[in-house]
Amino acid sequence: MDFEEYAIRRQVLRFSTLILSIIITATASILNSLYHKTPEPYHTSLLTGEGWVLELLTGHPERIRCELGMHREVFGALIEELREIGHTNSRIVSLEEQVAIFLHICITGVAIRHAGERFQRSNDTMSRYATVSWILFLVYVIFYCSFRYFRKIVTIFSSPPFYTAHVRQPVASDPIPPQIRSNSKFFPFFKDAVGAIDGSHIHSSPPASMREACRNRKGFISQNCLFACDFGLQFVYALTGWEGSATDARVYEDATDFHIPAGKYYLADAGYPLCNNLLVPYRGVRYHLAEWGRAGVR
Repeated sequence: MDFEEYAIRRQVLRFSTLILSIIITATASILNSLYHKTPEPYHTSLLTGEGWVLELLTGHPERIRCELGMHREVFGALIEELREIGHTNSRIVSLEEQVAIFLHICITGVAIRHAGERFQRSNDTMSRYATVSWILFLVYVIFYCSFRYFRKIVTIFSSPPFYTAHVRQPVASDPIPPQIRSNSKFFPFFKDAVGAIDGSHIHSSPPASMREACRNRKGFISQNCLFACDFGLQFVYALTGWEGSATDARVYEDATDFHIPAGKYYLADAGYPLCNNLLVPYRGVRYHLAEWGRAGVR
């Protein structure tokens, strides 16, 4: 048996196993719903998701920052802007709670099931849809029920008009940032710098077949993401999804839609290539030792 035939057989076997597990799981769930006409309620906490969000908004200001990553005033301004561009409450969930679900998952990294417990929202409506085709139901549960509010807010933040109003890449006609012009240490030496870029490893949970490729040099599973910001600390570009084992230079090479104006450049670390669009430090050279009070100290 040659390698190609062996690979095809393994793929067929893996696909067959996946289909069989889906059938068994869906059949067991449907049978369970048929024989249990009156399921026991799962989310019975007195503190509902809406109540928890209200508690965050009226409680200590650091609580909402800890749980949602932003202060109360910023959260309120965000909700107000979303309403201005046409987003409203859903039939059963307020806009405030929808945004809180998204922010809480992003900040804490909890699974959908744990987020459902926190907000007392179901991610499993199987008992109400027992007569639906099992394959359609499975797609509904996985891709709609569990993620609908998270996916909705992601779509809002990554689409016009919200995205285009807050994320804009620099252009050649932009004035020199005041952080550079007003500092004699930086001007005129960095007058053409428009921002800085760097990579960040974010924890991820890929399929088992991709985990080794996503294991970074520090040993944990991640995706290597490229972020760029201007000198006002505003994000202007992000590229996500690369395996954790990918280098920063490889990720930058894939950023084909990252436009840098002619004659301008970004500041970057030594992990990026030295080119006309990036200013990176020389390897093995100690910089700014005097400013840090370490002149002459190895």
